[in-house]
Amino acid sequence: MRTRFAPTPSGYLHIGNAYSFLLTWILARQSEDGQILLRIDDIDSTRARDEYIEDIFQTIDWLGLDYDQGPFSVDDFKKNWSQELRYHRYQQAFDKLKEQGDLFACNCSRKEVFEQSPSGLYTGKCRDLNLPFSSDNAVRIKTTPTPILLEDLFIGDLAIDVDAVMKDFIIRRKDGLFSYQLASLIDDEDDGIDFIVRGEDLVESSAAQIFLGNKLELENFEEVEFLHHPLLVDEKGEKLSKSDGADSIKALREGGMTPQEIYSSFAEFYLGEEVEITHIEQLLDIDFIEEEDEDEFDF
Repeated sequence: MRTRFAPTPSGYLHIGNAYSFLLTWILARQSEDGQILLRIDDIDSTRARDEYIEDIFQTIDWLGLDYDQGPFSVDDFKKNWSQELRYHRYQQAFDKLKEQGDLFACNCSRKEVFEQSPSGLYTGKCRDLNLPFSSDNAVRIKTTPTPILLEDLFIGDLAIDVDAVMKDFIIRRKDGLFSYQLASLIDDEDDGIDFIVRGEDLVESSAAQIFLGNKLELENFEEVEFLHHPLLVDEKGEKLSKSDGADSIKALREGGMTPQEIYSSFAEFYLGEEVEITHIEQLLDIDFIEEEDEDEFDF
């Protein structure tokens, strides 16, 4: 197993991020020769800040987690690991898609997309306008109404019509930045990642990346296994988001919370019963994925 921590430095990490890190770490360390890469997804450079990058290192260290490859400081990250250094790889993939005729330029604003479709789903308005691939336009990929099979170790097998849920999703933004969908896909391919742990809110995103990987004929990505885990929600039932407020790991840590409290609440969340964990190694003795039969898994 070769997996990754892949946080985005767009805010301080919250307890949901900690749970995802813990689950990834446990599954990798329970696997013979499992490896973990720390990859900080800073493709959206407009939102990345040094203090958020530093927070990632501090959170991983505070949780008592380790990883086998990746940056060890903000400076090391910027010099050797930033996605800005891999722009040429994203450009190569972009050029291949363009040569295949899979891309088209779009000048619709986000507001216009919502006005065209209350659901926010793009209508394909610019597909046949032959707009220039200029800095004034975003670039989208032409999706097709063909179900993508997603085999998930928690949810089970799903057939997802990307055209129905993420029609003509963006590959390059108007500001010239490549999308998360493309950058993350290429990084996973180049890094040899074969096991991806994500929140269940990213199921459609995973299907979009499989669709994109098929277009690019990425052989390694075809073998990736997915696990989309349940999400922690707030008092309103909404998923947690990165913030500068009291819900961040930084604030909880500074307020006196201990890693052991995180371990115990994590175990209780997945097992459905109160569990006291005093040391992280205890988590390695718990089967968070139990094989029920040949094709079905459950927590």
